[in-house]
Amino acid sequence: MRFDRRILERVASALTLVAGTALLAACGGSSSGGGGGTTISLSASAAAVNPGQSTTITAVVSDGKGVTWSLSPTTGLGTLNSQTSTAVTYTAPAVNAAGAFATITATSVGTPSVSTSGQITVQGSNVVPLTVDLGPVPTQALATNLFYTSVTLCVPGTTTCQTVDHIEVDTGSQGLRILESAIPGLALPQLTDGSGNLFNNCVSFLDGSYLWGPVQQADVTIGGEIAAQTFIQVVSSGTPTVPSSCSSNGSGTLENTQLSLLANGILGVGLEPTDCTQAGLNFCDGSFSSSVPPVYYKCPSSGCGTSTGPTFLDAPDQVANPVANLGPDGNGVLITLPALTPTHQSTVSGSMILGIGTSGRTNNGLGTATVFDLDSTDSFTTTFSAQTLTSSFIDSGSNAYFFPSTQTVCAPPDNSFYCPSTIQHLSSINQGFSQGLNTVNFEIENADTLFSNVNDSAFSTLGAPAGVFNNCIAGSGDCTFDWGAPFFYGKTVFTAIDGQSTPGGFGPFWAY
Repeated sequence: MRFDRRILERVASALTLVAGTALLAACGGSSSGGGGGTTISLSASAAAVNPGQSTTITAVVSDGKGVTWSLSPTTGLGTLNSQTSTAVTYTAPAVNAAGAFATITATSVGTPSVSTSGQITVQGSNVVPLTVDLGPVPTQALATNLFYTSVTLCVPGTTTCQTVDHIEVDTGSQGLRILESAIPGLALPQLTDGSGNLFNNCVSFLDGSYLWGPVQQADVTIGGEIAAQTFIQVVSSGTPTVPSSCSSNGSGTLENTQLSLLANGILGVGLEPTDCTQAGLNFCDGSFSSSVPPVYYKCPSSGCGTSTGPTFLDAPDQVANPVANLGPDGNGVLITLPALTPTHQSTVSGSMILGIGTSGRTNNGLGTATVFDLDSTDSFTTTFSAQTLTSSFIDSGSNAYFFPSTQTVCAPPDNSFYCPSTIQHLSSINQGFSQGLNTVNFEIENADTLFSNVNDSAFSTLGAPAGVFNNCIAGSGDCTFDWGAPFFYGKTVFTAIDGQSTPGGFGPFWAY
């Protein structure tokens, strides 16, 4: 389920948040009060550290007399070291409660009534369990090659939380999109403008389906790490009125139930930190358009109408890739799954590891993986069967290898897949924009035969048609090789986020 959107800069925004539950005041920045104008400025109002690691925070006081430092809670969440009147070093515990928060407070020496605080997120384990199974409603619909995990959502700054399982992990999109029905009673703050209008998000996928719902904010825990105050999409339940420019952008299928989505949500951990469009500039492909893309909509509290048109939304308020908000481990992810022997199995267990070669971690290095840098549309080139497919990508959210071929297509109802009479041993060459080159050998089997194993959810030899064979014209859908979920079995696949530094260079890139 890939939609590539790039944003290379973040700009200021005047939008606000409203919720049924009050938000805690933001920590950090400058503070004054009752001190004759005395102010304190911290070098960081928020930071994140891994277990056993340290970070230094400095303070500047307008009267020049310095500060004293304190930590809350006082035990269990690290220590303050090397304290001076202008700086302090915080060291996280080697073993900690996953995703805990610590608060560092600087109090003016000259005016003790003046203080300001910064929040430290103490990172937990960066290992996120993955499971391939038949999905959340196996008695009604069977999932195929979907990688699931669990996430915890909290009202920002509070312990009002819900944990949701069967969240699909998707390297081909970015942003957490959660079914409203999966978080009953969790009153997350909604993004509004100054007049109380609400912002909704519309997302269309390659299969023609779409998701619709409000932009809300949550502290998102993935594994043992927290992406604090992250904007997400909550997919509206029932039969909401959806603007026609949103619903007509796909097939008209709103996937807002477990049965239709085959998940409780989608965790997009792809190449970009947020959506691509801002003020007419498309950061996916560098193009500019005066027309507004059908992605964000500003609606009154009573809801949108079918004729409501889209609006621009600045980068800081767009649905965000939660991984990009993880602090030290925010430069990308790697997914590792075992090879399938035999090629179809009932369930599979693997892991998503947060971060790529990040400090203090020994489990997310690139090792000998080949890095494939990407063009302006986040694509590389696959040469297959004498076709040069210049818009190729790697996507855990696609449940098969999707590519143009002369392979036999299955008869209905499986006519979305290939059904060769015998197993096909195929080969291709993948090449990055300026680096990365290797040969990929893979196999395709008869989908009808594979699906006759009704208790199986994982298939490493599932292929499907995409585009017209030998008809690639630059920029067309006939130029795509979608290396979907089967590609991940037996590999470690890295997804590096645009603009983030890694030992393999700056993202975006894929590596394996």
